[in-house]
Amino acid sequence: MGKKKKKTPPKGKTRNKKEPSYWIIVAVIGVAIIIGFGIKSVFFSDQQPGSGAGIQQTSSRVDENLKGRVLLVASEFRCACGGCGELPLIECDCDMPRGALEEKGFIRKNLEKGLPVDQVIQLVEKKYGHKII
Repeated sequence: MGKKKKKTPPKGKTRNKKEPSYWIIVAVIGVAIIIGFGIKSVFFSDQQPGSGAGIQQTSSRVDENLKGRVLLVASEFRCACGGCGELPLIECDCDMPRGALEEKGFIRKNLEKGLPVDQVIQLVEKKYGHKII
């Protein structure tokens, strides 16, 4: 029998097929990094400084302050709907025309405009009446 000749790869193609090429490794690492950032942004966004958590806390405090001022004004009045037995506005939550929800909405809107509490009390008294003496 004759000797078998070794096959030589063509010039420029000396890569062994069993070894992964570097671009595949780089691509896999890149995909892993992108997935990692995606997971981080979904699950850990509220724990990072500057991610908006401070804004939420600030707006929460503003909402609580506004809510407190609405209740302060509401404590000066009785519900003006006429159907709930003139409950104190601060306790009532009826949705009748000229009722507690409408009045408290009116109070909130005027306070959001930046009007002082005393002026809002005057506006509510003028529009709805039923001020507690």
